[in-house]
Amino acid sequence: MSSLTKPPDHSTFRARASAGFVGVVSALSLVACGSSGTPVAAPTPASVDPAAAGKAVPQAFDNTKGWMAKDAEGTPLTDPALASHAGLVLFASVSSDEQTARVLGKDERTGATRWTSDPVSLPKSRDTGTSAGPRLYTTSENGKDYAIFAATGEVGGDEVNKAEEVTRLEIFDLSTGATTAREVTIPAEAGTFTVQDGGSVLVEIDRATAVVDAATGKNTTYQHTDPALNAPKPCTHDIGDCNLNLEIPGMTAKGPLVEGYEAFWVPGGWFSDDAIPHGASADIGGSVVHTYGSPDGRTVVADWPSEGDPGDIWSVHDAATGQVIASVPCALTGLDDSSTGKTKPPAVSADGRYLLAGLTVFDLRAKKGYCFAETDTRKQIDLVSVDPDGTVYGTTDSDTPVSVALPSGDATPLPEDTLVPTTIDDKVAVVDDSSDGVYVYPRR
Repeated sequence: MSSLTKPPDHSTFRARASAGFVGVVSALSLVACGSSGTPVAAPTPASVDPAAAGKAVPQAFDNTKGWMAKDAEGTPLTDPALASHAGLVLFASVSSDEQTARVLGKDERTGATRWTSDPVSLPKSRDTGTSAGPRLYTTSENGKDYAIFAATGEVGGDEVNKAEEVTRLEIFDLSTGATTAREVTIPAEAGTFTVQDGGSVLVEIDRATAVVDAATGKNTTYQHTDPALNAPKPCTHDIGDCNLNLEIPGMTAKGPLVEGYEAFWVPGGWFSDDAIPHGASADIGGSVVHTYGSPDGRTVVADWPSEGDPGDIWSVHDAATGQVIASVPCALTGLDDSSTGKTKPPAVSADGRYLLAGLTVFDLRAKKGYCFAETDTRKQIDLVSVDPDGTVYGTTDSDTPVSVALPSGDATPLPEDTLVPTTIDDKVAVVDDSSDGVYVYPRR
């Protein structure tokens, strides 16, 4: 999912599947907390939410106990981020003057507001003077959830003095209930944000990538021209070598995942040419291998030119060794969402067993990949989310909602108006419908 060495483009921020752009809301009400800041227990809703109950949802979820996300004034909230360990669905709200923002957490089962952050200040965009694409993310590390509110732009400046470019990460440890963020400041404007499960936050700046650990706030910046990032073995081509236009699309436990020309690797570790899937090649007729980074720091997703099939070979690699975990031929040439034009990053299920990437899904335990591109007998299925029970949800190219059962791969159409979950954990399904609102439904 990425082009990492281009000028900043705030319309193409990337993130894990639970990230979302921030809606502008005028005000938020603080909720009661204990003296330590730990959220109080959430009350059970007094009645059924008619807005949620009127929607059709997959059979595994209960629409009679669902809720629609709204703020204290009844204004619909947008762009949820799910924090499964904390049991919260998070939202962010920008003040009416676009100078500050807050993050609030709603109990994922009841919709009751359990936590609200202190306000954080926003940098201003260079072009319009308004906040520059603030965005909310979640990540987990060692069983703890963290909320990351990221914004980039400029601070200071007046008729005489120039403003300074800045990127701010406001990081909240949800396990403590603390309402004050740990702020990490990067003295540059960001091109993209990438937040992996496992606690790594990648901020692409001009010809460099800053990697922040959500748990500690430690910031390590990698210059893309640093020879230390070069491939761990010789990789010459007819013109130049693979150490050209380096990018860092992900982090692993062994260090940064680096992509060069026709190859990707971990410096001082493994090299992609030593782990080419069966039937694939690093370069065929001008088409070259491309990695879409790591959704969790443990796996790496790659798209390889195919030596025989009309499509490509999609693969998942072990981030520690580079070895192929699973691969599948698929007529898929990228992860751009046709409806938005933006790259939809790979995502793993709440239990880490399944990985979604475009039209492909991988069972990491069974080491098997599935492709849902169009065939002679089946329409293309755009995959949206995967339940830890192995049920995949998506839509056909005619917008029919569909469920897919793994391991069989059998697809079943759902009733026409069924909402397709955007994110699922072991307790709830979250539906993020940009035109209709955010709905959350507990399991039956």
